[in-house]
Amino acid sequence: MEPQTRERIGSGARADVYREGPYALKIFHPGTNPALITREAYICKLVAEAGLPVPKAHGMAELPEGLAIKMENVAGKTLHDAMAENPSQWESYMQNLAALQHQIHQAPVELPFTLSEWLESRLTAAPLEESLKAPLLRRLKTMPTGKALCHGDFHGGNVLTDGTNYTIIDWANATSGPPEADACRTYIIYALHIPDLAEGYLTAYCACARQPKEAVRSWLPVLAGARLSEGFPEERQPLLSWITAFQNEK
Repeated sequence: MEPQTRERIGSGARADVYREGPYALKIFHPGTNPALITREAYICKLVAEAGLPVPKAHGMAELPEGLAIKMENVAGKTLHDAMAENPSQWESYMQNLAALQHQIHQAPVELPFTLSEWLESRLTAAPLEESLKAPLLRRLKTMPTGKALCHGDFHGGNVLTDGTNYTIIDWANATSGPPEADACRTYIIYALHIPDLAEGYLTAYCACARQPKEAVRSWLPVLAGARLSEGFPEERQPLLSWITAFQNEK
């Protein structure tokens, strides 16, 4: 039997993704904590079993290149690529994106990892002066905890479409927590990198979830502080502006 050829179809900070026949292999870079890989494989299995539109999970594999997660290979392009080809349809794409995120938040999956703990660890590690960090940690303690499934990095680059169906990928940061915080992280990603879509996304999500925009925006300072720990230099100034705006309101 002829060995399957591999084609790289994606690359990230911790792993590269390859197509191999009917499967996709997410092969992690050497040195990646095996516990994080196991965690992600566990989440992929749970969300697939919950009936969400995700690639079918096939567990972990130990390859010569390193540990990998094996899953169904899903045809299609990212929603962002589809939007670039059909810019006049951006509003429809944002509505579909918002509906998918709301679907995630309604899924019967409660993970043992909480968003509150994740945010606290990120805030603690953030390169911020204590005078800015301490109020954010105090604010986090007053915010709702929630038990909804949160994707943790939801945007059109992590949604594949074949023109009809949508598939949600990359569950490495999934936690259990408040839906509004998960939506706020998406809003921040768009505000930072595709600002023309930020308000359209927020409008679509809040209409779908029947939530006021303020419920999502109330998470801005905490989420901005947490994102600083991810180390993107070009994001530092806009993130700090959200944090200092919160400080000035007090």
